[in-house]
Amino acid sequence: MRRRILRATVVAVLCALLLFAVPLAVAVLRLYQQDEIRELERAADRAALTLPTQVRELDPRELPRPRSGTRLAVYDTRARLVTGSGPASGDAAVRAALAGSVQSRQVGGNLVVAVPVGSAKRVRGAVQVSRSGAWAWRRSALTWLAMGGLGALAVGAAALVSVRSSRRLAQPFEALAATARRLENGDLTARAATCGLPEADAVAIALNRAADRLDRLLQRERAFSADASHQLRTALARTRLELESELTISPPSDPHAAMRAALESLDHMTTIVDDLLALARDVPERTLLDVAALLTEARRRWWDDLAVAGRRLRVVVEDDLPPAVGSRQAACQVLDVLIANAASHGRGEVTVRARDAGEVLAVDVEDQGPGLPEGQDVFARRPAGEEHGIGLTLARSLVEAEGGRLFVSRRAPRPCFTWLIPRPNRQNSGPDLA
Repeated sequence: MRRRILRATVVAVLCALLLFAVPLAVAVLRLYQQDEIRELERAADRAALTLPTQVRELDPRELPRPRSGTRLAVYDTRARLVTGSGPASGDAAVRAALAGSVQSRQVGGNLVVAVPVGSAKRVRGAVQVSRSGAWAWRRSALTWLAMGGLGALAVGAAALVSVRSSRRLAQPFEALAATARRLENGDLTARAATCGLPEADAVAIALNRAADRLDRLLQRERAFSADASHQLRTALARTRLELESELTISPPSDPHAAMRAALESLDHMTTIVDDLLALARDVPERTLLDVAALLTEARRRWWDDLAVAGRRLRVVVEDDLPPAVGSRQAACQVLDVLIANAASHGRGEVTVRARDAGEVLAVDVEDQGPGLPEGQDVFARRPAGEEHGIGLTLARSLVEAEGGRLFVSRRAPRPCFTWLIPRPNRQNSGPDLA
């Protein structure tokens, strides 16, 4: 990039110099030639003033001495050389001067000036002064050399400015390229700095946004792998427990019933995988949620499991419950995590209550256990198998991705988790749940 900028600048300056220098060089040559002609005219006029009435009676010593390199000749009215350095017979310039007009011409490589002697009514002769045109060319060459030096200085200055400008222009893009290479090598912490150049800053901002998006996507994929394995292990453990329970029954019960239960569990695992794959997408789904129907389905899924443990699941839905917005798959996963947490770590009856909380819809999940340990963040990600495991982390991430909020509204006794779901009238601007 720097070389291209330097090359383009130098070429542009050279073109501009040529466009101005060539006509100027021609004009300088013409100017010096005209200066030479005017000087020859003055020399011829001075010589004409010194001539006697009879040109043939001229004493050559009375003529002014011309400048070195200048030739002076005097002709009579018949264009014959009287004295001086010139052809024996006058040329066209001399004959024109004898006709009463001043003539200046370039003959070969010489500048020739011929002036009449006397008045326009009575011409008594002609004076011709000539000099080599190389004088004008030499003066022009010196001027052209000076112009070339100035042009070289101009090109050098333009190149210097171009180098500094190209460095200033190239450095931000080189930094952007370096940041892009770091991102390509897997360093998602790389970020491009702004430099004050609007175009480069726009690219840097776009690259940083892309890096943030990639970082979020990668973190989401990693979390998805852990969350999916946790959810599937839970479903597999349930299926294994059901099959082992059937095997321990004596005498054996109907194996078809166990198979049907296992198939239902497998179908449930397939649903979990499909839901998690849908939730792994970067664009969240925002549709109307029938919270009452979701709670009814959750009750059907978890009633038997809690009943086997001698516990009851109670679902309470307020009348005229307003609708909410979000992803149905995410809502199902959140409900399953909260109920599974109450079933695994709580005691007694599990109550799921949906209520209108003003600008949001609230879902409370509580049990009759002694409570949560003080100071423990139950939503922090920990290895699977530890207290509260990975499920609550999954639930909170799903809730926040849908624009809601999940928190512990009561730690002890009877611990309660509250899930706030956005209402439809908050869809455009997003809920303020902080």
